Amino acid sequence: MFFDNKTIILLGGATASGKSAVAVELATAIDAEIVNADSVQLYKDLPILTAAPTENHNIPHHLYGVLDWGQSTSAADWLNMFDQNLERTNSTNAFIATGGTGLYLSSLLYGLSPMPETSDSVRQYVQQQGRALISSSGTVALYECIVKKDPYIKGRIHPNHTQRLLRAWEVFEQTGRSIVLWQKEPRLKNNYPKSQLFVLDVDRETLGKRIEVRFAEMLKNGAIEEVKAFIEKTKGAPSTLNKAIGFTEIKHYIEGKIAIEDATSYAVMATRQYAKRQQTWFRTQYAANDVFVIPNASPGEQASMIVRHLYSVNSEMCVNAQ
Repeated sequence: MFFDNKTIILLGGATASGKSAVAVELATAIDAEIVNADSVQLYKDLPILTAAPTENHNIPHHLYGVLDWGQSTSAADWLNMFDQNLERTNSTNAFIATGGTGLYLSSLLYGLSPMPETSDSVRQYVQQQGRALISSSGTVALYECIVKKDPYIKGRIHPNHTQRLLRAWEVFEQTGRSIVLWQKEPRLKNNYPKSQLFVLDVDRETLGKRIEVRFAEMLKNGAIEEVKAFIEKTKGAPSTLNKAIGFTEIKHYIEGKIAIEDATSYAVMATRQYAKRQQTWFRTQYAANDVFVIPNASPGEQASMIVRHLYSVNSEMCVNAQ
C-alpha cells in the first residue's frame, strides 16, 4: 500500500491482546514502521517485565527503550517525541502507532489539553491528603472539599470518581485554575493524516489465560533477576518503572515477604484489572466512528482485516485529517 504523505495507523488494545505481533504483520503488509505508544516501554530498564518487543523481524521500531529509569515523561512529551521521530524518518510514509496507553493514542486523534503537567510534589501532596480524607470521612467528603476549591467541577465529576476528583485537585493546586477551564482551551495536536483507531478485541477469558502464560514466560526469561538488578541499581529512588505491573509483587518476593506462587497470583490479578481498565478506556474515550474493532484471530488474519478496511475506506486510504 502506498502513502503519498506521512500517515499514522493507530493500533490499540489491552495488555496481552497481541498488538506487537499484529503490528509486525501489518507493517510487513503495508511497508510501515512501528512507533511505541506504551508509557513503560519507553524505558530502557525492565524490558522483560514491560513486555518490550524483542524480535523486530527487520521492521524498524521507534521509541522503545529511549528513556533512563530516572526520567519522567508525560503524554505531551511523548507526542513531541512522536512528531520528532516522524519528521526525521524518511524511509517510509506509513507509521503504526501501537501500545496500550490510551491517552497517547487519543492524543494523536484528538490532541491534548494545554494544561501544565503537575509536579511530583503537588501530586504526592494531593494523593496523600485525598486518601486520608477518604479514609476518615468517605468519598463524598472528598468531593465536597474539592468543590469548595473548584466550584466548576460541581455536577461535572461524580462524587464516586475518585481518580478524576484527585486529578482536578492536582490541576487546581498546580495552576490555580479549574481543570474544566483548561479542558475548554483549544487542543494541541499534530497535523499528520491518521487512520481510525484499530482496537484488538479479545474476550476476557482468553485474555486472562494469555496474561497467565505471559507472566510465566516473564519469570522463565529472567524477570526476577531483572527486577533485582533494577532495585540494586536505583537504590530505592523513585521511578515510573516502580509502577510497572508485576514490579511490586516480584519485589516483595525478593524481599522474602511472599512466596513466588503468591507473587505470581497477585501480579496476574493486577494485570487482569489493568486490562479491564484499558478495555473500558477503548470503549468509552473515542467517538464511535473513530474506532474499528478487530475480532480475535491470528495476528496475520487480524492484520489482513486492517489492510482490507484501509482499502475499503477508499482506494487511496481515506484518513481523518486532524
